[in-house]
Amino acid sequence: MRELFRKVRHLFSRQRFEDDLERELRFHLEMAAEERGEATAQREFGPLVRMREDTRSAWQVRWLVDLVSDLRYALRALRRNPGFAAAAIFSLALGIGANTTIFSLTMEFLFSQPSCRNPETLQSFQIGGNSASEVRDYRFLGDAHIFADVAGSFEEVEANWRNGEDTYRLWVMSVTDNFFNMVGVPLAFGRGIQPGERSTVVLSDGFWRRRLNGDPAVLGKVLIIDGRHYTVVGVLPHEYRTLLGFGFAPELYFPVLRDDELVSLVARLPEGMTRAVALARLKATCKELDKVHPRSGTESWANDLRMAPVAGLERLDEFGLGPIKEFFGMLMIVVGLVLLIACANVSSLLLARASSRRQELAIRLAIGAARGRLVRQLLAESLLLAALGTAAGFLLNLWLTGVMNRVQLPIPVPMQLLIAPDWRLLAYSSVVAVASALVAGWMPALKATRTGVGDALKTQQGQVGNRRWTLRNALVVGQLAVSVVLLTTGLLFLRNMMQAVRMNPGFDTQHTVWAYVRLVPEKYFPNKDAGPEKTMALVNDALREMCALPGVEAASVARAVPLNDHITMGTELRTDLDDHPIPVDFNYNFVAPDYFKTMGIPMVAGREFLPSDGRNSQEVVILNENLAHRLFGNRNPVGHTIRWDGVITVAGVAKNSKYFSLGEANSMALYTSYLRKGGTIVNLHFLIRAAGRPEGVVREIRTALGRLDASAAIEVKPMRDAMGFAFLPSRVGAALLGSMGLLGLALASIGLYGVLAYSVARRTREIGLRVALGADRAAVLRMVARESAVLLIIGLATGLAISVFATKPLAMFLVPELSPSDPATFLTVAAVLAAVAFAATLGPALRALRVDPMVALRYE
Repeated sequence: MRELFRKVRHLFSRQRFEDDLERELRFHLEMAAEERGEATAQREFGPLVRMREDTRSAWQVRWLVDLVSDLRYALRALRRNPGFAAAAIFSLALGIGANTTIFSLTMEFLFSQPSCRNPETLQSFQIGGNSASEVRDYRFLGDAHIFADVAGSFEEVEANWRNGEDTYRLWVMSVTDNFFNMVGVPLAFGRGIQPGERSTVVLSDGFWRRRLNGDPAVLGKVLIIDGRHYTVVGVLPHEYRTLLGFGFAPELYFPVLRDDELVSLVARLPEGMTRAVALARLKATCKELDKVHPRSGTESWANDLRMAPVAGLERLDEFGLGPIKEFFGMLMIVVGLVLLIACANVSSLLLARASSRRQELAIRLAIGAARGRLVRQLLAESLLLAALGTAAGFLLNLWLTGVMNRVQLPIPVPMQLLIAPDWRLLAYSSVVAVASALVAGWMPALKATRTGVGDALKTQQGQVGNRRWTLRNALVVGQLAVSVVLLTTGLLFLRNMMQAVRMNPGFDTQHTVWAYVRLVPEKYFPNKDAGPEKTMALVNDALREMCALPGVEAASVARAVPLNDHITMGTELRTDLDDHPIPVDFNYNFVAPDYFKTMGIPMVAGREFLPSDGRNSQEVVILNENLAHRLFGNRNPVGHTIRWDGVITVAGVAKNSKYFSLGEANSMALYTSYLRKGGTIVNLHFLIRAAGRPEGVVREIRTALGRLDASAAIEVKPMRDAMGFAFLPSRVGAALLGSMGLLGLALASIGLYGVLAYSVARRTREIGLRVALGADRAAVLRMVARESAVLLIIGLATGLAISVFATKPLAMFLVPELSPSDPATFLTVAAVLAAVAFAATLGPALRALRVDPMVALRYE
């Protein structure tokens, strides 16, 4: 331990050690010289340099000293060649910056820790196969005391905020009154909601700053939310992350009010309790819950129990969010390939530089340097480049993640990314730097020290003859092949986005307006016994007002708006043709008369819903073509009946369309009358068909709806502006993968240019000799183009062969009309790569054409 301590101390006091050593050597030498004479003393002591080295070795950590020495030498070498250093650092900065940025994004989405006390002891759980349970069931589980504590929250909540004369729709989170205390939610100032409170609210940092202008006296302020008065008691910090994660950022938090409200459940496990024990206790308690609050039919609360940590990959797998993990896994592979191209560029540069240092390295070998020592020195140079590239990439990461934190996605749910550098990014960057140094520098270091001393000391090289295949050529081929894979992936998502934009979703988006109206629940449903009459009266008045507006052809109302919301049903249906049950999964919607006319969805057979299809009439439904064929085959289903919660008559068949995503294929749909099923909800989706441009009637529609109920939150926009959510996957994929593909192509083209430029420079005397012997400009041009073409063809063929298999898993992210193996994609990639290769070849080719024979023959 004393020796280790001495060596560590030496690292930080080297100058003092050198001074002490020099004084001690001088003292002993002087004493010996006085006793035995100066010449005798010198002979006894031997070489002072060797003595100093031997003494230092007892105090030094040798490998660390050598590393520092090698890094100093590498730094001096890079300062002598700034162009080489800048090119290598730039390539690595792009590759490492892209890699660490996607890593930061992945960590934020998949591994971010919620802002709470001891998150490792928190478990989210589901009972009875439901993602949420009623508050009364939450209270039953809490009173059972199987966990240290239980809380609940519900994220899918909207509310109307009345601010002066204006009403705004907010996305809020309702929580049980013990949520803040049990979870341990941090507050920027103020406090959380306390047990027993029903009229307090906690604000998000974004709401406080944007909506209330960061009012420092906000505590105690009263907000009117859904007609109720709430007192502000706290404000969350800016960096607050919810238990749900994924950047979800509700604007307000208030307590649940009724026992029939839904909450997602979270439990804090007692110290030492395992998840297996917790699940066993939960199952026993759910069996007791079946006795107190039995479910309908044969279903049981004890079935399909799920429990998972509030953060991490296990949560994704447990709750069916695997595709998110697969998407980010694909992104990490893509940026890994980009980094591989950048490392290949640096390897190519290091090979070129090693070629110019052949004589220096040969001299070192000749005077006794070991090959391993030289390899280590060259790797130190690669490590220095990787460290500088990582530092530049880190700055790029900070800029890109800052942009991502400010981006607002076109989705109705509020999201706020909080990407910030942390120890995970630092550790990952360190690993990437070391890996990049090894990948980029290992092969050049081995090749540079493999040449024999005699050959390396020769200054002459062959001037003519066939070129052999070199490691630099192999690196360029690898770069081109990887670029083909990246370009193919990016182009697929770009074509997917363009196809999605041009795709006919089965309804008219050019002349349709979507007006979303959210009513105050307590105003229309003051108690549980309130009926739909008040809501339906407002719906009828709104439809009448909007149909009377100039420029409006038709108007209707629906429960769900296609490509923005959907309701799915899985059940068994029977028809009057066959009593055999038919299992089906279909999109379910209830719509008012004139819905299909308003949306521009043709009726294939039968009729639309009529004003007479209300609660007191025989129930009728409309099927889409896919469901009609599934139930009735090629027969006309109009007039036939199906059995589903009673006997229902089929009134018509509508043409197929898209319902939730543009990528869906052969989806089935069933529509029922809004006049029969509607009126029980406060989220109203009005659809209006304009005779001309929809923008011309947006203001009039907003004004007409506002006159009916000033307390309602109203949002009106053309349908094509409401398609951002449907286009989001295609746009994100095209932006991320397309940019990675272009970055990889740029790096590969730089590598190709470098190889050709280096080849022309090395063959300057050969080109001059050929010209002196009569070769024309075309022959010189063919010589350079031939080398480029060989590299391009091999790299392109290799990349296309890999792409055929690598793009198959992407089918799940593409629209049905686009195949991952579409020949047009591969042909486009080949054309783009050929054009880039031509541009990279042009500079070296022109330089070869300008070679002067007389100058070239004297070229060194």
